[in-house]
Amino acid sequence: MNLHLDKKSILKKTVQVGAATLLSRVVAIAREVLQVKFFGVGALSDAFIVAFRLPNLFRHVFAEGALSASFVPVFVKTVKQGQRDDANGLMSALFFLIQSFIFALYAVILLKGDWVVACIAPGFSAEQAVYTELFLKILFPFLAFVSASALLGGALNAVNNFFIPAVGPALWNITYVATLMVCVVWQLPPTYLCIGVLLGGAVQFLLNIVAYFNQKFSFGPVTQASKLLFKEVMTKFLPCLLGVSIIEINLFVSGVVASYLPQGSVSLLYYGSRFMNIPLGVFGVALSGILLPHFSRVVLYAPKRFNFYLLEVAKFVTWVILPISLLFMFISEELFAMIFLLAKKISPEHVVQAKWILVIYCAGLVFFCFNKVLLSLFYSLKDTRSTTIASGIGAMINMGGDLISLYYGSVYGIAASAVAAGLGMSLVSCYFLHKQHSFRIYWESYLIFLGRFAGQLACGVSLFLGLYYGVGYCSAGTALMPLLTSILGYWLLVGACGGVTAVWFYLTRKIFRVNAYFLKG
Repeated sequence: MNLHLDKKSILKKTVQVGAATLLSRVVAIAREVLQVKFFGVGALSDAFIVAFRLPNLFRHVFAEGALSASFVPVFVKTVKQGQRDDANGLMSALFFLIQSFIFALYAVILLKGDWVVACIAPGFSAEQAVYTELFLKILFPFLAFVSASALLGGALNAVNNFFIPAVGPALWNITYVATLMVCVVWQLPPTYLCIGVLLGGAVQFLLNIVAYFNQKFSFGPVTQASKLLFKEVMTKFLPCLLGVSIIEINLFVSGVVASYLPQGSVSLLYYGSRFMNIPLGVFGVALSGILLPHFSRVVLYAPKRFNFYLLEVAKFVTWVILPISLLFMFISEELFAMIFLLAKKISPEHVVQAKWILVIYCAGLVFFCFNKVLLSLFYSLKDTRSTTIASGIGAMINMGGDLISLYYGSVYGIAASAVAAGLGMSLVSCYFLHKQHSFRIYWESYLIFLGRFAGQLACGVSLFLGLYYGVGYCSAGTALMPLLTSILGYWLLVGACGGVTAVWFYLTRKIFRVNAYFLKG
């Protein structure tokens, strides 16, 4: 089996994964509208979001984070060497480890749920704490399904099957939305929504395990060779765990700080980050997921190409994400006005707050995406120490900003702290690549690219705004005006202007001499 990916294959699979992720994010928009309609923005929504955050935190740390980063390179090497039986035994050992750990955590939550809630949301009122504990006890088994899906997805990624693991979250979101619709129509209590979340996790798990067996993998006996592979994964897992945990601790601390702010602050931060995560997931996570197994193979046969990949990925991420960030900033107020209007939870103050939170997050979107790729690069180099230090510095920046935000009672400061931490992590990571791995950081080449792209970006923004306001000006006093001032008309206009501008960006890249490896047709 040829597991090598060339540029065309990387782009093709990034588009496939991005399309599946985009479907998931589009469905997620409907989910957020229905969730606001169901919960509103206040004590109950804060309780649900905090309860759901805990299984998601462990999912990111253990399954999708440290375990995937340490497991995929070993699995890639084992499959490439034709040792499928050993790979199957490794999967059995890891599966048993993860599920045993989750069971132990769930036992603690069932026995000491109030203590757990006091740790994750100490600023909550007694009413919020009671709701959070109830939701947490129902939602936590969701971790068992998504952790298993992440492990199975890692095995599928190792053989270049990226689409199935990517489409799983879309099915989960569809199940989530269906459950929300039932809860809204029938006015069911939030516990039914929690059950729907579990059902969606089960659907995602079934999809991944069927695909896993279709790739001729199985859960084999744990042989001596499998034990050695398991030991190799665990040797990498613990340092990876520290690095990834620091990132998640950032989010945890931000949530703790937000629990002391006025009711609804947790929800507003959540909604702002959710929409920021649309381009991050569609592009950043998709690209880094494709590149991790690819980098794991490159390090075996052509490690010097990493210098080239670092520059070209930085240029590619910048070219894609900067225009998207500006677009999200432009539509941020209308986006949240639409959500709260459709949910019939209209609050001008909440709209403005959510808008500026999203604008602040989008200011760091390039760094968030680039850091995803940098982590894949470090893990393929088997360097967990550098990522741990870089993440630690980012964590200190984030925590310091959160404490300042708590002092001033600013929810915007929490979002800004995350952006500063993302920038700090990018810079420190590049420093370690240069010092520890003798990477050549092509700053001059990147700045030349950035200067040329700035000209293209300025013209592209002018084109978008000219089209947007030009259509509005020409339609004034005509039959089209009522349509353009409606919700549907606004999004059709923005979508059309954005689509035309995106095509213009691609067609004019050579005119502006915006040269990048991944952009060459």
